Amino acid sequence: MKRQSELPVFAQGVGRLKAALHASLAPASRCKHPGALLDTLQHWNDSYLRSDSPCLSGYRSLADLGYTVSPLVISQPEQMTAVAQVSGLFSEEGITQLRRACYQLEAGSSTSDWIISNRTRAATQLSTLIREMMNSRAFLLAVSRIAGVPLVPHPFLRARSQVNYFYPPQGQYDRAQIGMWHTDGTSFVLNILLSDPSEYEGGEFVYFDGPVERFDVDGLDDCVRTCSVGTSGDAVYIYGSRVFHGVRPLTKGRRMSLVLSFHCPYSEVDVNKFWHLASDDGVLSTIRPWLQLKRDLALAPCDQYQRLGIDPITFADVAPSLVPR
Repeated sequence: MKRQSELPVFAQGVGRLKAALHASLAPASRCKHPGALLDTLQHWNDSYLRSDSPCLSGYRSLADLGYTVSPLVISQPEQMTAVAQVSGLFSEEGITQLRRACYQLEAGSSTSDWIISNRTRAATQLSTLIREMMNSRAFLLAVSRIAGVPLVPHPFLRARSQVNYFYPPQGQYDRAQIGMWHTDGTSFVLNILLSDPSEYEGGEFVYFDGPVERFDVDGLDDCVRTCSVGTSGDAVYIYGSRVFHGVRPLTKGRRMSLVLSFHCPYSEVDVNKFWHLASDDGVLSTIRPWLQLKRDLALAPCDQYQRLGIDPITFADVAPSLVPR
């Protein structure tokens, strides 16, 4: 017997086009507190990273999920991480500063019918700390080793970073804040939990253990896996464009996470689709940054790193990759 999922699936196909048209006609999102100071003005310091290598658990490569052909010609499916739980990436002070910055950014959050109902987008544009962290070679190298390929911050600014906020329904007719079943418009995604699991109940990060072609929301059977995180600052890395994932409803408390997206500069392949981005920002608002994205993707790898003011990260830097435990 097929089992019905408790999470809906975000719009696909024609539904995505309708979402884009709706976003084009809807009024622009506004901050909860207009004029609020969102930036803590805290600078990033590489000491906010742990000096030892982070620990990976629940590791699954793209090959483990059933992919036989790599989405990138520069690497094989067995070399690319599909899902991994990451602990020990940040120092205690780093976690404290990230929590502080993301709490502050909630003043700029908005609620919508998007995949994640309550969020603050473009966190790197609003937060000095998060922007400098994304441009840090030490941080990029750490995430690159988790992913299995060299990375840079994703060129599309509004898709590069966002903070997600989840609460249980506050009233009888309030809708639960969830992460619908979806795949991301970006491939290399780090989802950093910034609430301690003791601060909420429910809200589990789940993913479908198989290729996207086999996903069937009405027949998930035993293919749903849960990523457990032990403490604030732990993260889930996911190859977001090839793994269906979501977040279950909260039943108590508050859950906050920082989601960062990256790009491999050694490949011009990017899975972002115009209608995926337009269904968030509207058609007209997407045209110009979409054209800029295409120009950015064509830059040589050394030029993409040079724009950040850091030495290029190579495949030699990434290998040997972290050993899953």
